Amino acid sequence: MKLHRRIFSLLLALVLAAGLLVVSAGASGSSEESTARAEKLASLGLLQGTGGGYDLDSVPTRIQGLVMLLRLLGLEDEALAYSQSSPFDDVTWGGNYVSYAFDNGLTQGTAADKFSPNTPLDAKSYVTFLLRALGYSDAGGDFTWSGALTFAAQKSLMTPYTASLLAGVTMNRGDMADLSYAALTCRVKDGSQTLAEQLVEQGVFTAAAATAAGVLGGSGWVYTYTPYDNSTIDYQVKNLAGVTAHVFTVNTRNPKVQVHARVANGTIGSTAPFSTIVNYSGGAKLVMNANFFNAGSAKKSPNGNVISNGQLMYLNAGYNCLGISADGTLQMGRPGLFVRVKSSSGAEWAAYEMNTAAQSDSYSNLYSRAYGASVPFTCAGSALVIENGVITAFYPVSAGSSVDIPANGYVMFMGSGFMGTSYFRTPTVGESVTIEPYLFQADPEGFQIEGVVDMVAGGPRLVQDGAIYTQLEAPFTEARFTTIVSPRSAAGIDAQGKLILVSVPGGATIQQMRELMLALGCVDAVNLDGGASCAMYYNGQYIATPGRELTTTLQIHVSP
Repeated sequence: MKLHRRIFSLLLALVLAAGLLVVSAGASGSSEESTARAEKLASLGLLQGTGGGYDLDSVPTRIQGLVMLLRLLGLEDEALAYSQSSPFDDVTWGGNYVSYAFDNGLTQGTAADKFSPNTPLDAKSYVTFLLRALGYSDAGGDFTWSGALTFAAQKSLMTPYTASLLAGVTMNRGDMADLSYAALTCRVKDGSQTLAEQLVEQGVFTAAAATAAGVLGGSGWVYTYTPYDNSTIDYQVKNLAGVTAHVFTVNTRNPKVQVHARVANGTIGSTAPFSTIVNYSGGAKLVMNANFFNAGSAKKSPNGNVISNGQLMYLNAGYNCLGISADGTLQMGRPGLFVRVKSSSGAEWAAYEMNTAAQSDSYSNLYSRAYGASVPFTCAGSALVIENGVITAFYPVSAGSSVDIPANGYVMFMGSGFMGTSYFRTPTVGESVTIEPYLFQADPEGFQIEGVVDMVAGGPRLVQDGAIYTQLEAPFTEARFTTIVSPRSAAGIDAQGKLILVSVPGGATIQQMRELMLALGCVDAVNLDGGASCAMYYNGQYIATPGRELTTTLQIHVSP
């Protein structure tokens, strides 16, 4: 492949994206929706990505719009073969495209000898290109440049409201991508076929490939403009509710942002100095303390649930939780989580907790290698051993004994009372099993565990459904959790679905934290560990240094 051909393929990566016809319109820019459409057309060979993606957040240029027009007209090969020189002295790259388009009346210069190839391309100009690709002529009186957006809305390229918005915004390459996709699904002027069908006829891509990519075989896709927020983390120091707060607003819906819960050394009950946690975070831009934990005990287990990168680390119901899905969706609630162990024969056993020390005659508890190499038993019962998704043993255990936890498996403790119920079924060695968390009862706030890949917990709740929440749940009724002024941390969700993380190393009461999180626009918020555990690192700076080692942290990574 010739070098200039590869260059123009890269150009198209910056200006064209498409996706399934059934997918609703989403934000442009480098949103997941627009990026997914880029991947779909990459499968048609119409674009190539780079190591840095498709650069969909940037503003397109006139030369890029022209390349797109020629491709949508099926004229790229003719343009590449065109040998006439360009009449413009400012075109040093893509001259054959420009000269071909100019000589065939497809574009004009900005002056007699200027094309201004790197001038930003506005929405009216690009939509004018798209309408020409659909067979409409501004020179012939079908529409005017000033009315291109309104005319395009009449032809179902976009909604009327979108037309009014695009007239006053700076178009990015993601917008250009989605507009291009909408044009592919529109019918050409004579109504005989869609633009995509026309390109299939011209041999630009095959019908089979186009159908697989989603540009054929469905209904037309009307573009709806949604501004895309490409922010990552915003940091401000604010004086609100009588306290000085370090406030971080995190755009978790940006694919560049990843938020994860982490347990020190990957082991429940283990701790590490905060600086060590930061140094081994893999370049996290922000690290802060999360769950409360039993600082005075030998095994410093967290309070509340912890899920880390899709792995169940610790389940201990009864605490307010922040749940984070893979796509950055945030939830807050007080989910009652159990763990379901389900065999291939249909038998199920519920573990009430995971990796806690709780054991009793009527109890069940699941242990993974995150608990340690083995699990000791404080009372009699039975041990169910699972390795590589298969039951390998089931036998009685006595108080004071212990069982090794397989490196790629689990041990489930079952008390005799738990096994004495009428619905209990004895496990069968050799059966395969699946393991997943589930809600043993519906969460009043609608918290759903499906899709949650990271989770931390805290208390007391500060804000719920946009209002200050004053009810105190156990164990957060003591003065150290409420009235005493102490360094504090908190996490919240604002009305836009962004994550609000707050550190108040100078100290605050819980009432001040409630007022603070509400003033910051949180619709839901929860207090996290504080006091000597209050820790915050951001972008090379230690904002709050804890007085003790920590076990659970929230870590935020931002990719380039």
